[in-house]
Amino acid sequence: MIRGADISIAQLRALLAVTEAQSYTRAAARLGVSQSGVSHSMQALEKLAGGPLIIKSPEGLIPTALGELVLTSARKVMGELQVLSQQVGQFHNEADEALKIGVIPSALSGWLSPLLANFTSRYPEAISLVLEGMEEEIKEWVESGVINMGITTDVTQLNLTYWREHFDWQLLKKDEIVAVLPASHPLSKQTSETVAELAEHPLIMSSGGCEALIQQIFAHSLEEVDTFQVDFWVRDTRTLLQMVAGDVGVSLVPMLALNNKQTAGVVTRPLSPRRDRNLIAFWPKRQPLNQVGQQLLSECKA
Repeated sequence: MIRGADISIAQLRALLAVTEAQSYTRAAARLGVSQSGVSHSMQALEKLAGGPLIIKSPEGLIPTALGELVLTSARKVMGELQVLSQQVGQFHNEADEALKIGVIPSALSGWLSPLLANFTSRYPEAISLVLEGMEEEIKEWVESGVINMGITTDVTQLNLTYWREHFDWQLLKKDEIVAVLPASHPLSKQTSETVAELAEHPLIMSSGGCEALIQQIFAHSLEEVDTFQVDFWVRDTRTLLQMVAGDVGVSLVPMLALNNKQTAGVVTRPLSPRRDRNLIAFWPKRQPLNQVGQQLLSECKA
């Protein structure tokens, strides 16, 4: 019985060339090999197939019934190889226009870094620049052409009309927002926290991103928005965690922002109801992503 793993591309090429050229000699010239090489490939393929594939007739070289069967598959295989070759060539040509991306810190350190390392190890020329910045910075970099693509918290709802006019975007990942409390805090004994409960305690807010989202969470959850106030603003998540551990206050933080961070002296609790932030990739509407960018997006979503 024929085994697909035993069939070589050279054998399929030889079969197609002989059939089209109607001559072993002309087939060899077309393939740039010796006539004996074509004959050897044909003999090996017929042995695998279990019978003759081409026979001589008054009309010339014609395929047998078995040969027609193998030819049908051979044409499909060679067609797919041609498509693959074109796609690979296009990918590497577009890789010359290397991708430049901007990423918010929590997404970069908490999730994307290993993925980018794996991607660039396979496509060394694909990404030429990775910038870390805040949401508004990344938006400005995309608008000005400094980078081709930004990965950031979904803030499109803040000005949806503007975003629809200037950008295309795609959801990549959901990231849970959790309450961060001192380990000795009374609320730490609960399995989950409500926003109303947290609003009764001093609030530490990160100004390194997500502040607009967290403000929305409080505004949508409290009957009296005036009861919500930020007591302390910090930029670095490590500083925020140190302040929480020191019982200065409580905070709301995306889970990705806590990855690779020391959390001694603090506990995290889910919110009730659960709250998430959406991480999106976005790019200018006037400049669609090339093949490299599309490949990176597909791997980010995998």
